[in-house]
Amino acid sequence: IYVDDIIFGATNENLCQEFSKLMKDEFEMSMMGELKFFLGLQIIQSEEGIKIHQMKYTKELLHKFKMEDAKPMKTPMHPSTTLGLDEESLDVDSMMYRGMVGSLLYLTASRPNIMFSICVYARFQVRPN
Repeated sequence: IYVDDIIFGATNENLCQEFSKLMKDEFEMSMMGELKFFLGLQIIQSEEGIKIHQMKYTKELLHKFKMEDAKPMKTPMHPSTTLGLDEESLDVDSMMYRGMVGSLLYLTASRPNIMFSICVYARFQVRPN
């Protein structure tokens, strides 16, 4: 079995060392030290706990989709928003739309509050007008 990435941790340093030794005895692996980034997630460890965010990824998305000047919203989607086919709108690049939806789905790893909105938008991937 080949595993590319694995993370582990404990509140007790001795437990970490013991687990690390068991894993190294069984598998070829290297220790990377304190975790700060993992698969696009930024990790902050403190006495209060572990915080996970994707600020760097979010900024990269804003740049990628040319939305650096977008204004923050209080909610992911206004409650009165209704989506449907707009025959009179300009055609939308469906590949870019799918890329946006996929990127935003990955963002839900740290922002579960946007999941419903993203799923609503995902329904329009075939013809995003």
